[in-house]
Amino acid sequence: MKITIEMSEVAYEIAKKVYSGKHTRTEGKIEINKITGMNEGSAQAFITIFLAMMNGEVYKRAFNNETNRLLFERIKRDFGNEYYIKALDAAQQHVYYYSTLDKGNLVGLQSIINEMRS
Repeated sequence: MKITIEMSEVAYEIAKKVYSGKHTRTEGKIEINKITGMNEGSAQAFITIFLAMMNGEVYKRAFNNETNRLLFERIKRDFGNEYYIKALDAAQQHVYYYSTLDKGNLVGLQSIINEMRS
């Protein structure tokens, strides 16, 4: 199932609840699944990626570029520049990680990172 921008918008709001401690990861993925229909594995990955971005840490799963852009924009809006830079750093680490897998390069994501850093 394709993850739509509407699913990502809902998932983002729920991931914020996980980050703030209002939900566990399990509660978050179940709520995302119930509200959006996103499968629980993808919902879990969404939460994991969001938390990695908030901490400036590498993550291993990938999302579509529309979702990545949404995450960057919303993190900047809701948490400020410090967390926005951490999110971009995490995504850059993900691009480097992905390039080691011999599956090609994440040119689209790299382009978004470069655009948002300038």
